[in-house]
Order: sequence, then structure tokens, then C-alpha cells
Amino acid sequence: MSKGVERRPEQRALDRLILELRDEPAPKLHWERMEAQLQHAPRPESPRVAPSFLSRLRLPAVGAVAFAAIASIVVARRTAPPPQQPAKATAQLNAAPLNGDQLALGTRLTAGNQPLVVAHPGRARWTLEPHATAFITDAGEFLTVKLEQGALAAEVVPDPKPETFAVEVEGTRVAVHGTSFRVERAAERVQVEVSEGTVAVEPSGSHSSPAFLLRRNSRGNFALDGRTGSVEGNASAVVADGHSQSRRLVKVPVARTHPSAPASVQSAQSAQSARPEVSAAPVATAQPLPAQPSIADIETGVSSAVELMNRCFSDNTRTTGNRVSANTALTLSVAGDGSIQSVTFEPPLAPAVEDCAVSGLRTLTFTRSVEGVTFTRLLELSR
Repeated sequence: MSKGVERRPEQRALDRLILELRDEPAPKLHWERMEAQLQHAPRPESPRVAPSFLSRLRLPAVGAVAFAAIASIVVARRTAPPPQQPAKATAQLNAAPLNGDQLALGTRLTAGNQPLVVAHPGRARWTLEPHATAFITDAGEFLTVKLEQGALAAEVVPDPKPETFAVEVEGTRVAVHGTSFRVERAAERVQVEVSEGTVAVEPSGSHSSPAFLLRRNSRGNFALDGRTGSVEGNASAVVADGHSQSRRLVKVPVARTHPSAPASVQSAQSAQSARPEVSAAPVATAQPLPAQPSIADIETGVSSAVELMNRCFSDNTRTTGNRVSANTALTLSVAGDGSIQSVTFEPPLAPAVEDCAVSGLRTLTFTRSVEGVTFTRLLELSR
């Protein structure tokens, strides 16, 4: 300090105190006790001060922000496209066919918007068309399906038995033993179309007296009792002989009307074509007819049939120079007047060969008899 400056008394007292404290030893402090006191001491309340200008604006600003958010949500809801409705569940039918052998008799089957397929392994497979209804009435020797409404198509495994599968519509029975066909109930009629094999249409409950026989590429329209109807294509109708109790198959001609012909003319032609062409004149016989053709007469007819079959096989079979052969069992049913009543091949031949053979065999005539005859011959065709 400079000597020329006079210090005041209080400053000189402070200087002496500082010098004395420097000479004193440092006090011992209890830090733990001080820390405990500080932890338990109440916190001082913050002083209330008047809100500033910014704090005054804080609440209105928050409200404005909230209002803007709500408005944006409302606008977004109004402008956003409406949410898409979830697609309704659609029932899908199983692509695999039902096992018909596991269905209880009388189980009613109804097809929805899709066809319903039922399979009987090793026997038949039939398909209910959309909205058709049917049920199985017999699963034994004669597998039988009752068609209530709509249509069904069936494929039947060939079998040497006279009948293995049938479709019934009211009083009409459509019976087969190995074929592809379609049956439809249309109002008060039964429509049958055959694409392969042979179908017999008869009244229900009758297994031996078919009223009509339909073959490949033929069709028919029948009453619900199975006794009357009209056919076209490769088909025949069974009529009673006016001078005997026997029944025989006759070919039913199909009338082809011009589209411009009057309706009355068309209906008259249709009615005329529905009547089989059967002569009502009595057949003069010099001596009583035999019950069946003799063996010699049958073999004579068989020889002509074999010659015809070989010619059809040779003309309708392609070959590259190698020998081609086919084995089949030919079954011919001969009516009492000697005409061919039905022709069956087991196994079936090629379509072209079979068409040729059926057309030719129907031109053959056997000896007349009272009962007619049905026989089978095993044939080996070759070229």
C-alpha cells in the first residue's frame, strides 16, 4: 500500500481480522451431516411473478393450434375417398369330386352356381349342372340316380352286364351299361342326348322292355312316364306288332322342316314323323314260324356280318405298313321279323369303324321266327 493514502478505520479493522484468520487453523466441517440436512430441507417456493407478454399469448396459441388440427382432420375426412367395403365371402365348391359310394342313400345333392361332380370309382362319374338337384336311390347292382330338377351328364365305365347305371326322372328310366350321355328335365318332358354308347329309355320299374334305344350322336324328347316320345339321329323306337304280342325296334325317321314353313305344317310333319313306319298288312305265312332261327341260318348271317366288319375295319383304319388287329365281342339282337334289333361291341371299336359296321349290319336280314334271337360272337379284325 502506498504511504501517502490514509485508510479509513473500518478498512484497517478488516485488514487486522484477515491477518488473524490466516493465523488460525482451518475448522473441521461435518460434510455428511450437512448433506443430510440439505436433503431433508424443504424446497423454497418459486416466487410468483406477473406473466410476461409471451406467456399471455401461450394459451391462445395452443388453442389456435388445437383448432387448426381439428379442422385439418375434418377436412381430411371430407376429402379422403370412402373406405372400400370388404368383399363378401363367396362359397367355393371343392374341385375334387364327391365319393358317391360314401354317400347315404337318399342324400339330396344340389349344385350351386358351379357344377357338382360325384364319382363312383370303377363304375361311373356324373356331374350335376348348376342349380340341379338329385339323390342316389340305389347303390347296389343297379346304380340309380333320381334327377329332381335341372340336368346331369354321366360317364359310365363299360361293363358286360345289361345295365349298371340309370337316371330316373319321374316315371322315366334312362339306363346304360357303358356310355356318355346327358339327361335334362325340362318342364314336363325329359330330354336325353347320347354322345357315346347306347342308352335305353323305358318306364321306371322295367328292366327288359325299353321303349326307345338311343345310340351315339342321337337325342330324344320323352314324356315323364317314359312310354312316349320322339327321337332323332341314330335311334330306334320299340312298337308292338299289330298281329302278335311281340315287340320290335323300328327306325324312326326325322322330319326336316323348312324354317319358313307355317307352324301348322311343321306340327303336322312332326306328328307324322313321330309315328314309326310299320306296315299294318298281315304277313302271309305258308307254314308256322320256328321259335328261333336255326343254327345254320344264324351262321349264315354271322358270315355276312364278319365279312362286313372286316371291310369296315380295313377301310377306316390307318396303317404304316404294319399289321393292325382288334378283338371285340359282337352281340346281335334279332327281332322276330329277322331285322337287327340292336348291335353292341365290347370293347367298343374306333368311331369310324363302328359307324360303318352299325350302318351295314342293319341292312342284314335273318330268318323270321316267333321269338327272335340274341347271340354273341368273338371277332378278330385285321388288315
